[in-house]
Amino acid sequence: MKKLITAAALMITAISPAMAEITIGQPKLLSDQMGFAEGPIWHAQKQAFLFTDIPNQTIYSASLDGKISAIDQQSGFANGLAVDQKGNIWSARHDRKLSLTNPKGEKTVMAATYAGKPLNSPNDLIIDDQGAVWFTDPPFGIQGYGPQKAPEEQPARGIYRYKDGALTLENGDLKLPNGIAFSPDNHYLYVADTADGWVYRFNVRDSHLSNKQAFARVDVTGKEPMADGVETDRNGNVYIAGPGGVGIFNDQGKQLHYIAIDSGHISNIALGGQHQEYLLVTAANKVLLYPID
Repeated sequence: MKKLITAAALMITAISPAMAEITIGQPKLLSDQMGFAEGPIWHAQKQAFLFTDIPNQTIYSASLDGKISAIDQQSGFANGLAVDQKGNIWSARHDRKLSLTNPKGEKTVMAATYAGKPLNSPNDLIIDDQGAVWFTDPPFGIQGYGPQKAPEEQPARGIYRYKDGALTLENGDLKLPNGIAFSPDNHYLYVADTADGWVYRFNVRDSHLSNKQAFARVDVTGKEPMADGVETDRNGNVYIAGPGGVGIFNDQGKQLHYIAIDSGHISNIALGGQHQEYLLVTAANKVLLYPID
């Protein structure tokens, strides 16, 4: 591995004293050899991060000491990942499927169609406190970032909810729904729209969405607005993979920090460790691990 990230390549800007007690340290470059890294998630039972390499159809495990190992090399062009309370790994796949891999390594496709037609390209997902799986379904996989190009057959690029074999379309208003995350109390759902760079916040009540509001956008001088992955911490702060870096916002949508990263595209982020003391960032061919104090 080449040592790419230097102090000059990393900039952390504190915009508000509200997070002055949080220090984001210099990153460790875990890899710069990925086809396109995405979908990081913290796996508490394994005490490791998981992330995907979409074009190489591989899911990796990354330990906190920086060691990376492949755990699935036939992922179906998996993008986003989630882990449920039983230790099952859920995958949103660019081959138009939502799947589950149990702790024995056995894989099951849980959903591939809605209203009798193929899904577009499941992208990112999150599991709520009731065990329901929510995922976004833009067309990236069928536009060339999956096994083959294909026409869209769904009338909406949706936000879906899957629970106990039932798949429901909860919202179809976003142009390119992408990253997705719940607030710590599950009262709000945050979803990125890559088309306009905004992260939108929905109220969640009785497992349904309402009151869509533009919540936050990472604005960087000289860069086009962009929003990809979304993550929340235990205090309700929202992390957004944006243009050239990661923006950190409080639960009122005020930007607190910006971490500039030397990469062509910042795809996603995940917090992990016993006390969320690490931030894993996937950025095109790179995977970076930041300590948080």
